[in-house]
Amino acid sequence: MRLAAPVALLLIPVLYIILISMVTYLHNKEQSSFGDTVIEVLRIASTLWPITFAAVLGPFLKTIALLKAERGTTLASLEFLLTSQTTATALLNLLTLRRIKEVSALVIAGVWLLGPLGGQAALRSIHIQQKLETTQTRAFHYLGGNESEIISYYHRGADVHTGASGRASLIAGTRSIISASFSNPDVLISHANGSSPSFDNTIGELGGILQASRLGHRDLWRNVRVPFLELLPGYDSNNPTLWVLVPLDQVVPYASLIGLPIRAESFNRAGNLTMMVQYHYQTLDCGDDFDGTSWVRNDSTSLYFHNTTSPDPLKKQTFGRQKATSYPNIWFDIANTSTAREQLDFSRRGQQGAHSNLQLIMGGECQFEDNGRTHENVRLRLCGVYTSYIEMEVQCTRGDSDADLVCRVSRVRRAPFHPKQGNLTALSSHLMAAGILMDIPFTGATEHESKRAPSIVEAYLRDPTNTLKRDFNYPHPDLRNYQGCYSSVPPAVLERRLSMVLNTFVMASYNLTALTGGDGAVIDGSKFPWKSGTATWSEFATDIYVVDWSWLSITVISTVVLVICAVANVIIRLRIKAPDFLNSVASLTRDSPFIDISNQVGSGLSGQDSLKVLRDVQVQIRDVYLDRDVGRIALTTDLTQQKLKLDRDYE
Repeated sequence: MRLAAPVALLLIPVLYIILISMVTYLHNKEQSSFGDTVIEVLRIASTLWPITFAAVLGPFLKTIALLKAERGTTLASLEFLLTSQTTATALLNLLTLRRIKEVSALVIAGVWLLGPLGGQAALRSIHIQQKLETTQTRAFHYLGGNESEIISYYHRGADVHTGASGRASLIAGTRSIISASFSNPDVLISHANGSSPSFDNTIGELGGILQASRLGHRDLWRNVRVPFLELLPGYDSNNPTLWVLVPLDQVVPYASLIGLPIRAESFNRAGNLTMMVQYHYQTLDCGDDFDGTSWVRNDSTSLYFHNTTSPDPLKKQTFGRQKATSYPNIWFDIANTSTAREQLDFSRRGQQGAHSNLQLIMGGECQFEDNGRTHENVRLRLCGVYTSYIEMEVQCTRGDSDADLVCRVSRVRRAPFHPKQGNLTALSSHLMAAGILMDIPFTGATEHESKRAPSIVEAYLRDPTNTLKRDFNYPHPDLRNYQGCYSSVPPAVLERRLSMVLNTFVMASYNLTALTGGDGAVIDGSKFPWKSGTATWSEFATDIYVVDWSWLSITVISTVVLVICAVANVIIRLRIKAPDFLNSVASLTRDSPFIDISNQVGSGLSGQDSLKVLRDVQVQIRDVYLDRDVGRIALTTDLTQQKLKLDRDYE
């Protein structure tokens, strides 16, 4: 009988072992009624865990106390073992019995903590989540970042500037998507943060910073816009190949209003698509404006494309010397240097290196007053032209089966094994440079000769928030902000905005059906300028059970402790010879001269067995030395003794 209870307690850790085995089995299994039942049982077990833990550990500590009593120990040790029957009493006994410096006492208190901790760990050891399945699929993007291919592509004039006949056929489509891009509301905040006084108000009109940020992810035709890496927060010019995150809570500076065409095979269900893409864009390094009178005087050869001997003003000279029908206030050209003559030579074929870069010229006229009279002065600004090669991670999301696949660039870095700044650019092509630089000034320019309102590009370069406005007032309160004068725009600000304009016109020279999505979602057998690659499609297919191994390990440790305590309790009980009289109040009657039970029980009975015999014996705490001056308090069966008094002394 003395082993019945200890053996029965073995059932508790055995049941927990079975439950833990079931939990482990469910890892990565699809959701089922069996699994849901196991989780429900686990929830109940987590509630009962501290109770069952105490049911095993408490008797084990009493067995240890009996063993130590049989072999000899201190009363404090017995008191600690017999009274530490819960987590709270074990921790309290460390202080009240002054056992905090004893390793064994600290171990016992620590073991008690595994009771509530094991229950909470069991509750958190498994959960249900959606199973993520990934599939590799085909992906395509336009042009890419291979230097030899893109320089050759631009040298041929891209898709639009291929010659007089080809340009005449395709330029209308190019101009239409450029005009549409500059009419999109998000152009108002493009490269305006920190440089436009109306930036914050414009953000509010667009619906707030988050909405404004989302507007920039894609262009009107759902192409992915390319971030301007050098202007992103977190970019380190000393470590340009480090990945830089593209923020979601800021207005991101993009390299172009027109995005990069991307095609990928996806599935008509909710999921995510991720792909790596290499691309490039043009960057500018502009200086302060200066007096350019000597550059534009009659017979000057400082300009590559414009004719200084022509009767037409520089700002009215057009591509192919056609008659101008609108009136811009600025003009663009390339400085006629040896580098320009080398790079823009028609006979150049696939040149892969250049020792120096082209110099872009932005020209206009500034007005000034002298002795009450208004004069005009030609102001020029030189900008070095470079190519940046980047690598991007594009992430796409489809929220539902009938939702659109929404893509954005999530992070970007300098493309490895590429120059930090390439000297060969899209403008290194004679066809591209002539077409683009002559087209930029006339885009959105007024057709009224006497009222020189700014063109849409001119308005953007001065202040993006005013791109869709027109200023007809003359004279302007600040002549530096009038018509073709940009002296008040800092070089660092102008070069960013002008880079964006240049890249927009370059990308508008790509194939129109590719830019607008007219070629379909996926291109079979596609050739250059499409670049093939792979993308990863991820979707949540089914619900599965996932085990949290860190929490489960705590549950396992708690269960192992239960197994050790339960088994050790049985083994120690087999070795103990003394009856277990420490676990019952009947032990208070043992060998006491004040309790008369000598004829009812023997010394070989355990506390529980003695209690069965003595259960009806009447006892009371009384004064057993009534005849002495100083009394003695004891538990006695003599109910005739005097009760305790507050005014009497006791030993």
